[in-house]
Amino acid sequence: MKIHLYSSDNVIEEFYEAIADGDSKRLKRVHIPKSDVFYVREALEARLGKRFTLDHVERAMYLEGYLDKHEVLDPKRKRPGVG
Repeated sequence: MKIHLYSSDNVIEEFYEAIADGDSKRLKRVHIPKSDVFYVREALEARLGKRFTLDHVERAMYLEGYLDKHEVLDPKRKRPGVG
């Protein structure tokens, strides 16, 4: 059985809720981006005044060569506004 990961901007909350509930299946589905994605997102918001989703930033970083294929959720899936 293949586990389907999902992206969430509440990744920390999702992670801890899965632990607190003892839900190992849910815990395995939570995609936790590299810390760089969180830092870049905060820097973009500070500079541009716009909040991007973690998925959007992760995809953009992958397309720019800052992340490897194995570090990204669904690397081949296009996102609106990012490609």
